[in-house]
Amino acid sequence: MQTPFWLPIWQAAASLLSVATEVTVVLPVMVLLCLLLGRRRQREAMGRTGQLFLHIALVTAFFGAVDIAGHGFVSLQAIPASMDKLVPVPFDPFSLPWRATCTSLASWALGGLCLGICALFARPIFRTAAFSMDEDTLKAMDKKALAASAAALVAFACFFAAIILRNWPFLGLPEQMTQETVFQVLLKHSWRQSCAALMPAGGIAVFSLFLQLPGLSREQKQVERENRRQEVIPGTVPETLPLSDVESTAFRMCAAFALAGATFQLLDAGFLAFSSVAALGSGFTSALMRFGPFLVTAGSLACWAFIFVRPRRNMLFLALLPVLLILLRAVGRF
Repeated sequence: MQTPFWLPIWQAAASLLSVATEVTVVLPVMVLLCLLLGRRRQREAMGRTGQLFLHIALVTAFFGAVDIAGHGFVSLQAIPASMDKLVPVPFDPFSLPWRATCTSLASWALGGLCLGICALFARPIFRTAAFSMDEDTLKAMDKKALAASAAALVAFACFFAAIILRNWPFLGLPEQMTQETVFQVLLKHSWRQSCAALMPAGGIAVFSLFLQLPGLSREQKQVERENRRQEVIPGTVPETLPLSDVESTAFRMCAAFALAGATFQLLDAGFLAFSSVAALGSGFTSALMRFGPFLVTAGSLACWAFIFVRPRRNMLFLALLPVLLILLRAVGRF
């Protein structure tokens, strides 16, 4: 049987969509932390960061829904229809083949609704975080923060449940496995996947913060070019327009999430790269599968560590490189 010509294109697109799906699961937790940390301390920085997390989550939630629906359609209808000796499965939301797609998509839609409710309550809090308020206004904002936090928590639970339902064996349990065993396996897998998703979520947020920075004027750019010509040791000449304390804190907050996820992934990738079992293969493909995740994660972690220690306006490349590496790893499926 000859595979359809569009299948490799769909596989590459599905890999990118899966990154958006994984990122969406953890972003409500990141918004929740910004709401909790910004109630009394670092309100302006947490407000800016939380608003960014919300915007990213609303965008990636849409692509996550496309990922879930597209995976079910391609697996059950498109591929069987384009190949010999295979019969497409008619769409029936209550049939066993479609149950995983429909239940996970329903859970995902409920999570998206809760995320929208969270945005409704949280946006006024984040937008007014830079202003001083009296005690009555602070109490009103605390009530909105409580409602937004509850909505974010429910959104995370729905997105997390969608990941489990997506992989649930509705057609039949594996041999010698009970429902409790399957649930425990899927729960552990989804939890590890969510912890690792902090890496792309934080990386996308760091890159987005750089894109939001105001640009330099023509005179400031000229001064910066002259300073670079006179610079003997890199990094010794002060920036023309340094980052404010709020901007630096926002960068460190996003980089901290990326570093946490990268550290978690680095442990897994390091075990795979240097274990004796992984050394059994040979050839370029085996070496790529063995060392590729470790090198990508280690390089990304180094970039974010530089940004976390000393965020500067001219570090856009250090923010862009990890995002490109993550997308390359997703498309290359290594």
